[in-house]
Parts: sequence; C-alpha cells; structure tokens
Amino acid sequence: MEEFVLSSEQSQYLDWLCTAPSEREPSTKTKFAELIGVNVKTLRRWEAKPTFRAEWEKRVETIQGSPERTQRLLDSLYAKALDGDTKAASLYLQATNRMSPPTIEVNSKQSSRELSDAELDALIAATAAQERTLRQFKVV
Repeated sequence: MEEFVLSSEQSQYLDWLCTAPSEREPSTKTKFAELIGVNVKTLRRWEAKPTFRAEWEKRVETIQGSPERTQRLLDSLYAKALDGDTKAASLYLQATNRMSPPTIEVNSKQSSRELSDAELDALIAATAAQERTLRQFKVV
C-alpha cells in the first residue's frame, strides 16, 4: 500500500471542504481550484483517493464530535424553544434526556407464555395501534 502524504494544496482543500459551505472562501469548488492553480477534475481525483477520503472523514468526525459545536446547537435549540418553537423545545428536551416517550402499560390476566401466537400477535398490534394514536396527537 502506497503511503499518502498530503501536499500543501491538498491540505488546503481538506480545510476548505471541512468549512461550513456558507463560510467557504471562495464559495465554489471551481473557484477554489482556480485559487490553488489546479483543475476542478484534480480536486475530484483527490477526493476519490482512499487515503484522502480517510483523512477527510477523520477531520469531519472530529468537527462533528466537537463538544463546542454540540453546545452551540443545544443553545440554538434552547433559544428557539424559549421563543415558542415547540419542535425546538421537544428536540432540546430529547437531546438533554429531559423527556422520554410515555410508557405504555400492557395488562393481561394471562402470562405471555399462556397466550397463543394469535393472541400475542393481537396484543402486539393493539399496543402498536395505541402508540400510533399517541404519536398522532402529540404536539412536537
């Protein structure tokens, strides 16, 4: 397996790829290629190299897993929730484990071992139907 060392241009390109699209300078891949003096096809060839892709994925994972980034997202959800956005409130509460789905209680006078396959299937279907009904009327 050949060793792959990023050139300065490839490293710059990875930095550009890992920047949020709204913050990229220049704004397009074609303009970026012109800036570093290569053809846009060269950028695509770099992207196809397994070692380049591995480094790209590693950098993206580092960015996505960043606690600062997660905190900014939670802060944004919290601010929207305070402004009355019920979807943001629900997502914030779920993300912070402050809200769990309601518990569905199933009561039967028989133990599950005593139920026939048809009775067990009917019980499962009834429980699923109850859950669907709860979800339809849940405000999110």
